[in-house]
Amino acid sequence: MRILVTAPYHEQGLLELKSNFGEVIYRPWKDNDRAFNEDELISLLDETKAEALITEHDHVTEKVLEANNHLQFIGVCRGTPSNVALAVATALKIPVFYTPARNAQAVAELFIANTICFMRQVLPGIQWLKERRWEAGAHTSYLQFKGTEMAGKTIGLVGFGAIGQLIAGMVVNYPCNIQYYDPYIDETAFPGYKKQRWKTFSAVATLYLFICR
Repeated sequence: MRILVTAPYHEQGLLELKSNFGEVIYRPWKDNDRAFNEDELISLLDETKAEALITEHDHVTEKVLEANNHLQFIGVCRGTPSNVALAVATALKIPVFYTPARNAQAVAELFIANTICFMRQVLPGIQWLKERRWEAGAHTSYLQFKGTEMAGKTIGLVGFGAIGQLIAGMVVNYPCNIQYYDPYIDETAFPGYKKQRWKTFSAVATLYLFICR
């Protein structure tokens, strides 16, 4: 099988594709400085005679699919395949794969980093230093920027999907008390965390994180 890969891929991933499927043609959209539009993608698929496509956010439109109804599959390297005309792909019987929660770890880590920065007043402290305001004395800066710790806090997560679960798994060891609201989650799956009802949720936490899509 000949696969056109326009998504950014690391070398090991390309080697695995080649080992499992055959020929791999690597034309990442980053070399184009933007996503391939439908005409560019049609031209690229025709030029490479690709039998499958792995993309990230190129425009896989109805026009692209109808011109390439021979594709054996389309892989989308993003959380949702929103760049693909799914109804058309379904009608043409072209399977579409995607990568739910692919950046969940990055989002969870950023949440923790930003929360610590907020609670410890890191950014105001940096600005204070830039403005050379230390003449006020050490006690002033201590009282103004000492902030507070995450340890011992109750974290309220509104939405307990992949990102919420990763955050909970990280901050529970600070330690933090984890409570969440998500009507789609079976509470027996997470016995270490407390599932709350929406009506009572607003009164239980110190910090709230809304994870919505």
